[in-house]
Amino acid sequence: MARQRHRNDKFETSTGAKSGAKSGAGAATEAPGAELAALQHRAMTAYRAGRPVEALEACRAILALLPDRPDVLGFAGMLALETGAETEAVGYYRRALAQKPDFVEAHYNLANGLKRLGRLEEAAAAYRAALLLRPELMPAHHNLATTLLALGRAEEAVGAFERALASEATAAGERDLGLALEQLGRLDNAIAAYRRALALPNARADIYSNLANALLMRGDAAAARDACQRWLERVPGSVEGTALLALSLRELGDERGASALLDFDRFVQVVDFEAPPGYESLAAFNAALVAQVESDPSLKVPDKDHPTYHNDALEKTGELLLEPPKGALAALERMMRDAVGRYIASVPRTPPHPFPAHFPPRWIFSCWATRLKGEGNLAPHVHFDGYIGGVYYPLLPDVVAQGAGEAGWFELGRPPERLNLKAAPVTRRIQPKPGRMLLFPGYFFHDTVPFSSTQRRISIAFDVMPRP
Repeated sequence: MARQRHRNDKFETSTGAKSGAKSGAGAATEAPGAELAALQHRAMTAYRAGRPVEALEACRAILALLPDRPDVLGFAGMLALETGAETEAVGYYRRALAQKPDFVEAHYNLANGLKRLGRLEEAAAAYRAALLLRPELMPAHHNLATTLLALGRAEEAVGAFERALASEATAAGERDLGLALEQLGRLDNAIAAYRRALALPNARADIYSNLANALLMRGDAAAARDACQRWLERVPGSVEGTALLALSLRELGDERGASALLDFDRFVQVVDFEAPPGYESLAAFNAALVAQVESDPSLKVPDKDHPTYHNDALEKTGELLLEPPKGALAALERMMRDAVGRYIASVPRTPPHPFPAHFPPRWIFSCWATRLKGEGNLAPHVHFDGYIGGVYYPLLPDVVAQGAGEAGWFELGRPPERLNLKAAPVTRRIQPKPGRMLLFPGYFFHDTVPFSSTQRRISIAFDVMPRP
């Protein structure tokens, strides 16, 4: 994979009583030689010892004495990028380029910093500036291409990817070329790029995701099945690999194979809770949970490019369990842990099945909440990292909790529309209720049935993920 940054892990500073050297347009700067030597030694020693924050502090001190040295500015920029200080890094690289406009590495790393900050048009311009000076800088071609792709300029991205791949074929480059071709509707070419990627050394297994999805969209379910099977040989228990295999089997008419994987009776559990200790009623517990969710500072409408959760009427929190939870959320975590423990213990192991065969021996939770106002629904999706999925409902509109129809119900088994599958899906719908928790395999596609209401709907979802 192309490196994201060119290193400049050494620099020169005068250790005499005065520095009379000029750097680009920089004027000569006087500085005590002993102090400069000590700071340079500190910066290099800290960097080589893996302490970039300390090295950056030393560079700041050097720049206070010698503010216009491109080599020092470039080194400080590299350290700032390594420590996540992208805005500071951009400033250093711009100052370096003001002194030395032909500083190729500064153009390239400036682009990397701008890209991290989401300033994509500026990043593309900086990558192009680096390539004007050094056309053979292949990582710049690749990073320019991914930037153009993020900007929606797929045709330009294809050309940049092809230039990078002409010099060095990499699995990441071929995969990203495939993504650009897919955006242009050139599905056959995209599939060919994904296949080339997988044939290269050190190809990541998740490239099978790109290949299998593209094959299903093209209508080649047999090839998609084969790709999923190879994927699962490399990553047994892969959530998305199993999900797409089940869809491929149903599309091929293998109802027995598909139904064995999507066995709702065997693998879906519904748990209705009573009030946990410390709460006088389930309603009081749920009200406390709602108050915690609605006061969470991370609750907001997800970005427009969110693959699952963007909806103007939907807000989502960040991770709720980064810190030890308190109050009602702590009680809910205990309920989740107990329910998952019972789930793992009670799911039948016979007949043999790949899902229980790969239960993680140790696991952790990822947990977040959503609040939906008015009408809306979630499109079919899987959670790629969650081996077991779950959801708890503390607050529901009346039309969902008490309605006679199935508006707002939780649905399992429906595939995404983008795959254009022909086979009719086999689905199951479950009515949400306050105090109800649902548990299911992470590879089951799931969604919600559309509903319309003026009342709020709050759900707390979680994934059970293998502990590293």
